[in-house]
Amino acid sequence: MKKYITVVVAILAMVNQVFAQQRIEVSLTLAYNMFIIGEPVLVQARVTNLMRDPLELGDDASETFLIEVCKDNRYSEIAPATDKPFLPRRLLASGGTFEHRLEVDKWFPLYDSGRYLIRAVIVHNNVRYESALKSFDIVPGIVLKEGLQMFAFRKHLQRNFKLVHWTRGQSKHLFLRVEDEPDGLVWDTIDLGELYQDEEPKLDIAPNGEVSVFHRANASHFLRTVIWSLQDSVEIAERNILMNPGVAASQRIRAHYSDTQKTAEKEKSSWWKFWK
Repeated sequence: MKKYITVVVAILAMVNQVFAQQRIEVSLTLAYNMFIIGEPVLVQARVTNLMRDPLELGDDASETFLIEVCKDNRYSEIAPATDKPFLPRRLLASGGTFEHRLEVDKWFPLYDSGRYLIRAVIVHNNVRYESALKSFDIVPGIVLKEGLQMFAFRKHLQRNFKLVHWTRGQSKHLFLRVEDEPDGLVWDTIDLGELYQDEEPKLDIAPNGEVSVFHRANASHFLRTVIWSLQDSVEIAERNILMNPGVAASQRIRAHYSDTQKTAEKEKSSWWKFWK
């Protein structure tokens, strides 16, 4: 009887060892757990090949790499809006690990506010290897200011700009949402940085397409962001950090007195040195 049990235990150990060698570890990390509508939903997938054979992943590869997104619950899966592969073709050696970052919103229409669930999946020999299910929220933000841009050569096109704020981490951030009407095109929402005590930002839309946002980031600094908004493109042109004029003046005064004090000390030191 003992011999039979020993044989069974040995067989089970061999089976477990085989299954251990045929493992693929998949994990997924979200940049944030909350995103504003239109903001790039950045994730990082990590895959570790614990099998004896290499893994071929990517476009037209033998193994399939997937990102699955659901709305509200794990059963309401959202279909991708494009058949573009989630990662370029690559070979992952046995024992190897690779990390891949991607903006999930470039594959899935994530324009409705609410809670979403996401995971990464690798299908190998008809077996699914899944990451843990992660959740994130998409919110519209609280509107502080709005602006409208018209185009001379496309009179039907209207571009709406919305400055909204929401808490990210331990501080409030200012975001710029950009949407076109009537076609409903949503441009990438821009995180403009921290917003100091809900102080009202300034939004200026010039006729040449230059959009400027000026807001206070903290007690001593302001941020100025310039965006070029043309008919077929919206892109950041520059970002500047500006010091509060009052703080800058006080710093100049302190620097002046500091320099004066250093000069006096130098003269005093020279005087005593002379008498020595």
